[in-house]
Order: sequence, then C-alpha cells, then structure tokens
Amino acid sequence: MAATAEIVLEMDPLLDSIKEKLKIIKIQTGEEEEPCTIYRVVPSIRGEDGAAFDPKIISIGPFHRNKKHLLPMEEIKWCYLHKLLSRVPENTLEELLGVVRAQAPQARKMYSENLCLEPDAFVKMLLLDGCFIVEFLVRFVLEENHGQLSDTNWKMPLVRNDLLLLENQVPFFILQSLFDSSVASLFDFKNLQNDPPITLKELALSYVTQGKLEILLESVNNVKIHHLLHLLQIALTPNPALSGPQPFSCMNMLMQFLRKCKRFVIDLIIWLLSTCLCCFAIFRRHSYLLPSKPDGSRTPRTIPSATELQEAGIVFKERKMNQKKQNMCYLDVKFEDGIMEIPRVPIQAMTISMFHNLLAFEQCYPNSGSHFTSYAALMDNLINTPMDVAVLQDCGIIESKLGSENEVAIFFNQLCRGGYLDYENHYLVEVFKDVRKFSSSSRHRWRAMLIHDYFSNPWAIISFVAAFVLLGLTIVQTVFAILSYVHPPKQPT
Repeated sequence: MAATAEIVLEMDPLLDSIKEKLKIIKIQTGEEEEPCTIYRVVPSIRGEDGAAFDPKIISIGPFHRNKKHLLPMEEIKWCYLHKLLSRVPENTLEELLGVVRAQAPQARKMYSENLCLEPDAFVKMLLLDGCFIVEFLVRFVLEENHGQLSDTNWKMPLVRNDLLLLENQVPFFILQSLFDSSVASLFDFKNLQNDPPITLKELALSYVTQGKLEILLESVNNVKIHHLLHLLQIALTPNPALSGPQPFSCMNMLMQFLRKCKRFVIDLIIWLLSTCLCCFAIFRRHSYLLPSKPDGSRTPRTIPSATELQEAGIVFKERKMNQKKQNMCYLDVKFEDGIMEIPRVPIQAMTISMFHNLLAFEQCYPNSGSHFTSYAALMDNLINTPMDVAVLQDCGIIESKLGSENEVAIFFNQLCRGGYLDYENHYLVEVFKDVRKFSSSSRHRWRAMLIHDYFSNPWAIISFVAAFVLLGLTIVQTVFAILSYVHPPKQPT
C-alpha cells in the first residue's frame, strides 16, 4: 500500500511543478546576483502626470520602445550606427553584435521587470541604442554635426533630457564594450603627451554635466557606473575633498574680524536687553518671556521656512563654487554661525526633470545614497509659500525661469512626494540640527529684530547710537541728581 502511494506521489503533476520551481530557485539563490539598476518609477513617486519621467523624443531601452511619438528617432539611430561603423575601417557589425550578444543575459538582469522581448530582439535593441549613445557622445566631444538632431534648436535639449531619465537607460557596461570595440583607438592621441587616453567615462561625464565637472573624474573612476543617470548622480554628490579650507586672504581675515566685532557689539546689547526683560519677567511672574530650551534629544524632521528663519536671525547667502567645483554641485549646503549658504539652482524644465529622476533613482536603488532626497527635504522645508521663494531669489539662491514664485513653491513641495528619508542618518542632518537649535533661541530672534529695526542702514545705526548715548547721559545725570540730593555738597563756612 505504501509503495502504491509513493508511485501516486511521483506522478503528481502539482508536486513535480513545485519541485521544478524549487530547483530553479536553488540555482538562482546559489548565484551572487547583482541588484537591478534600471527601474520603472513607482506610482507613488510618478504621481498622476508622470511627465518628468517619460521620454519626449527618443526611447532608450525596453520600457518605452515602440511608442508612436518616439518612432521617428529609430531611423536616426540607424544612421548613427552606420557612422560609428565607418569611423574605424576595422569595425565590423559582426564583432559589435557578438559583444552585445555575449553580455545580453547580464544586461537583462539589470532591468526591474521581466521583459517581454525575444533574445534576438533584446540584443538588437541594445546594439542600436548603445551604438547611438556612443556615437552621440563622440560627436558631442568632437563638435561634429548631429545631422537631423541639430537642424532645430529644440531637439538637442530634449535628447539630453531623455538620456537622463531613469526608465530610459541601458547598462553602462554595454556602452563600455561597444566603445572599446569600436572607437576607443581614436582617443589614444593623448598618449603623445604621456597622458592616459580619453575614456568613455570622461566623454559621458563631460556630456551629462555639460563640461562643468570633469574635475570629479577621480572620484568617478573608483565607482562602478550603472548608467548615465547614475553617473550624473555621482558627479553631483558633494565631494568632501573639494570642500577644504579656502586660501588665505588678508581681505577675508579683515571681513571676518569686522563681522565678529559687529556680532560682539550686538550680542552685548542683546544681553543687556534680555537681562532686563528676564528680570522684568521674574518680577511680573510671566515665565513665557524666558528663553525656552530646544529639545536636543532627537534629530529634527523639519525646520522653519525661509521667511521664519530670517525672522529668527538666519542669513541666506549664495554659496560660491571654487574653480574645481564650478556651478553644478547644488547639494553643497553649509550652515555656520547663523549663515546658511546654498548654491544657486536654476529652476527650469530640464532641472525639474533631472531632480525628479535623480530622486526616483535614490528611492529605487538602495546603494545610491540619499543626497538628493535630503536636499529635496531641506528645500521643501525652506519653501512653503511664494514669499519664501522670493526670499531665496533675492539672495541669489534660486534662479527661476518658470512663470511665478508659486510654481517654484509647488515644484519643491511635490518633489519629495512618495519618497522616504532616514531623518536620523542623512548628509544634511547636522544642518537640520544646527538650524533648529539656532532658530529656537530667543536671543537670536531679538538680535534679528534689533538688526532689522536699528542696524539695517547707516542712518538707523547713527540714530540708535545717538539715542543710546542720550539714554546713558540721562541715566548719569539722574544718578548725579539723586546723589546730590542724598549727599548734598557741604556749604563753605
């Protein structure tokens, strides 16, 4: 009877299918798989519109292929493939196809979805899209004509926007293999000066940063690049090595000394006024006038808006970039001694799309860090109303090319939608703490009111000093009058 039952179990189709699936799982889990790096943006981040994540003119990769409005670019891709093959006589289509076909299984694993593409169709797509990007980068650096892409002014910005979308990527190792097998020899001319040849990373870095951040190539070389958007994310991440001390300057030292003298005088006056107010509060038993101590037991999740921080005595300044960093490292925020320095950020259609996709990449790929998410949280806190946008515009931090301040406020308020940030561990956590601590101090608020009311211009300063001197003379006169009354001078005999 037992033997019969065993025979029945062996012929059970359900049991066989489960065993087959477990064998596949065992094989898959036995291999060390790399996490996928090219994702579909989740609905919670995409929102109702999703225009910032959809390509406008060209499809790269499998997620948006065959969309009707992107099909005209397919013929241009074939032209770019032909040009790439003709650059070096030794180039053969068979060699490039073999390179892509050998790496296609690994490339398929880089996508977050199971692709409904036959192996040959997938290889053809990687070959066509990869060769287009390589040839496009070569033309960008060599300043060659881009053919139909350069016949109008609006096409090239749209191509750049589409090449930096999270859903519009091919693995970088595919691009690297195609570059090495086709045009790498064309860039060996730097060896004449005993310099290393130009690499694909250099070409791509120059393009994605518009030629502004080539100095960060050393940090980029130490990281495995997944795709062009990942390269941009690494390039824009603040580099501590480039944020060292500024070169010595007598003028800088003098300005720092004058600022400290001014702050010392104002703090002395504030201390005198606050002492009087505190004594008055104790006398009247109004404890609410006493400064409250902020709770420093936990990391703050929010900070006041830009308008409120100005009222608390915080000064906003545009953070100037040195020659190495130039003007693209938007994330290099600094707060020290009541001064918040934020690099200038241009708000336009390209910036909006770039920020949305960089933030989406950080949310999808766990090893990418959270720098843009942290920066977005900071700006979301600073900007609540169009008035906050106006404050940052006046300081040179925001350069808006949108219609109104309200559109800028809406953009930053929606940037963090659906995103997650570990508020206990992100790169701006110390800025959040210091800003909250500074803005919670009544002394700083009183100092801000004093500066605004009495030190905003030279005439106000003169009036305040004159009034203060007059008050002092009045007090001295009153003291002498009381002393003369209590101890009248002796009359001569």
